[in-house]
Amino acid sequence: MAVAALLSTASATNATLYASSNLTNALAQERLFPSFFGAGSRLGEKSGLYITAGLVLLVANLVDLSAIASVGSAVALTIFVLVEVAGFRRRADTGSKTVIVVLAIGVTAIVLGFFAVDTAKNEPQTFAAIIAILVLAVILDIWTRRGHIADWVMQPWALAPSDEADHTVSRRPWRVSPTDASPVESGGWPN
Repeated sequence: MAVAALLSTASATNATLYASSNLTNALAQERLFPSFFGAGSRLGEKSGLYITAGLVLLVANLVDLSAIASVGSAVALTIFVLVEVAGFRRRADTGSKTVIVVLAIGVTAIVLGFFAVDTAKNEPQTFAAIIAILVLAVILDIWTRRGHIADWVMQPWALAPSDEADHTVSRRPWRVSPTDASPVESGGWPN
């Protein structure tokens, strides 16, 4: 049984690492991650894989595994609630039943609430880590959306030009290469 658990864990870790390589590259192209996570990095095409693997090894060896599992559970439940809220907002487009979507949001929020109370009571250090990660995630999201990270980390010329014809899909109007027409020459940034 221990061998099966070991193989299962190794397989899941392997799949997660290789998926994160493509995910970090995509996030770097969207300028939501620093450019060194992307294909244009000095580390090569798989830089996201190397960085993620290093961080996973560091965290797995320095942090209590039960704390990692608790943080993972909190993140998963939070993502479920956010996806359900997005489903509620898009229910007209998807044809979803309002009652079912609201029920799903409520049940998941209740489970998340019980999880938070239990973790705060029985594992206050883990609860503090979850709150710290949440606050850090919100700060980083606000920071990257305002473009501050682009001022000192990002290199727009390291990103591939957008394939989008009208540029309306991208929230990042600066996804251009130095060979593209400047905003002034092309009549300004698209809306």
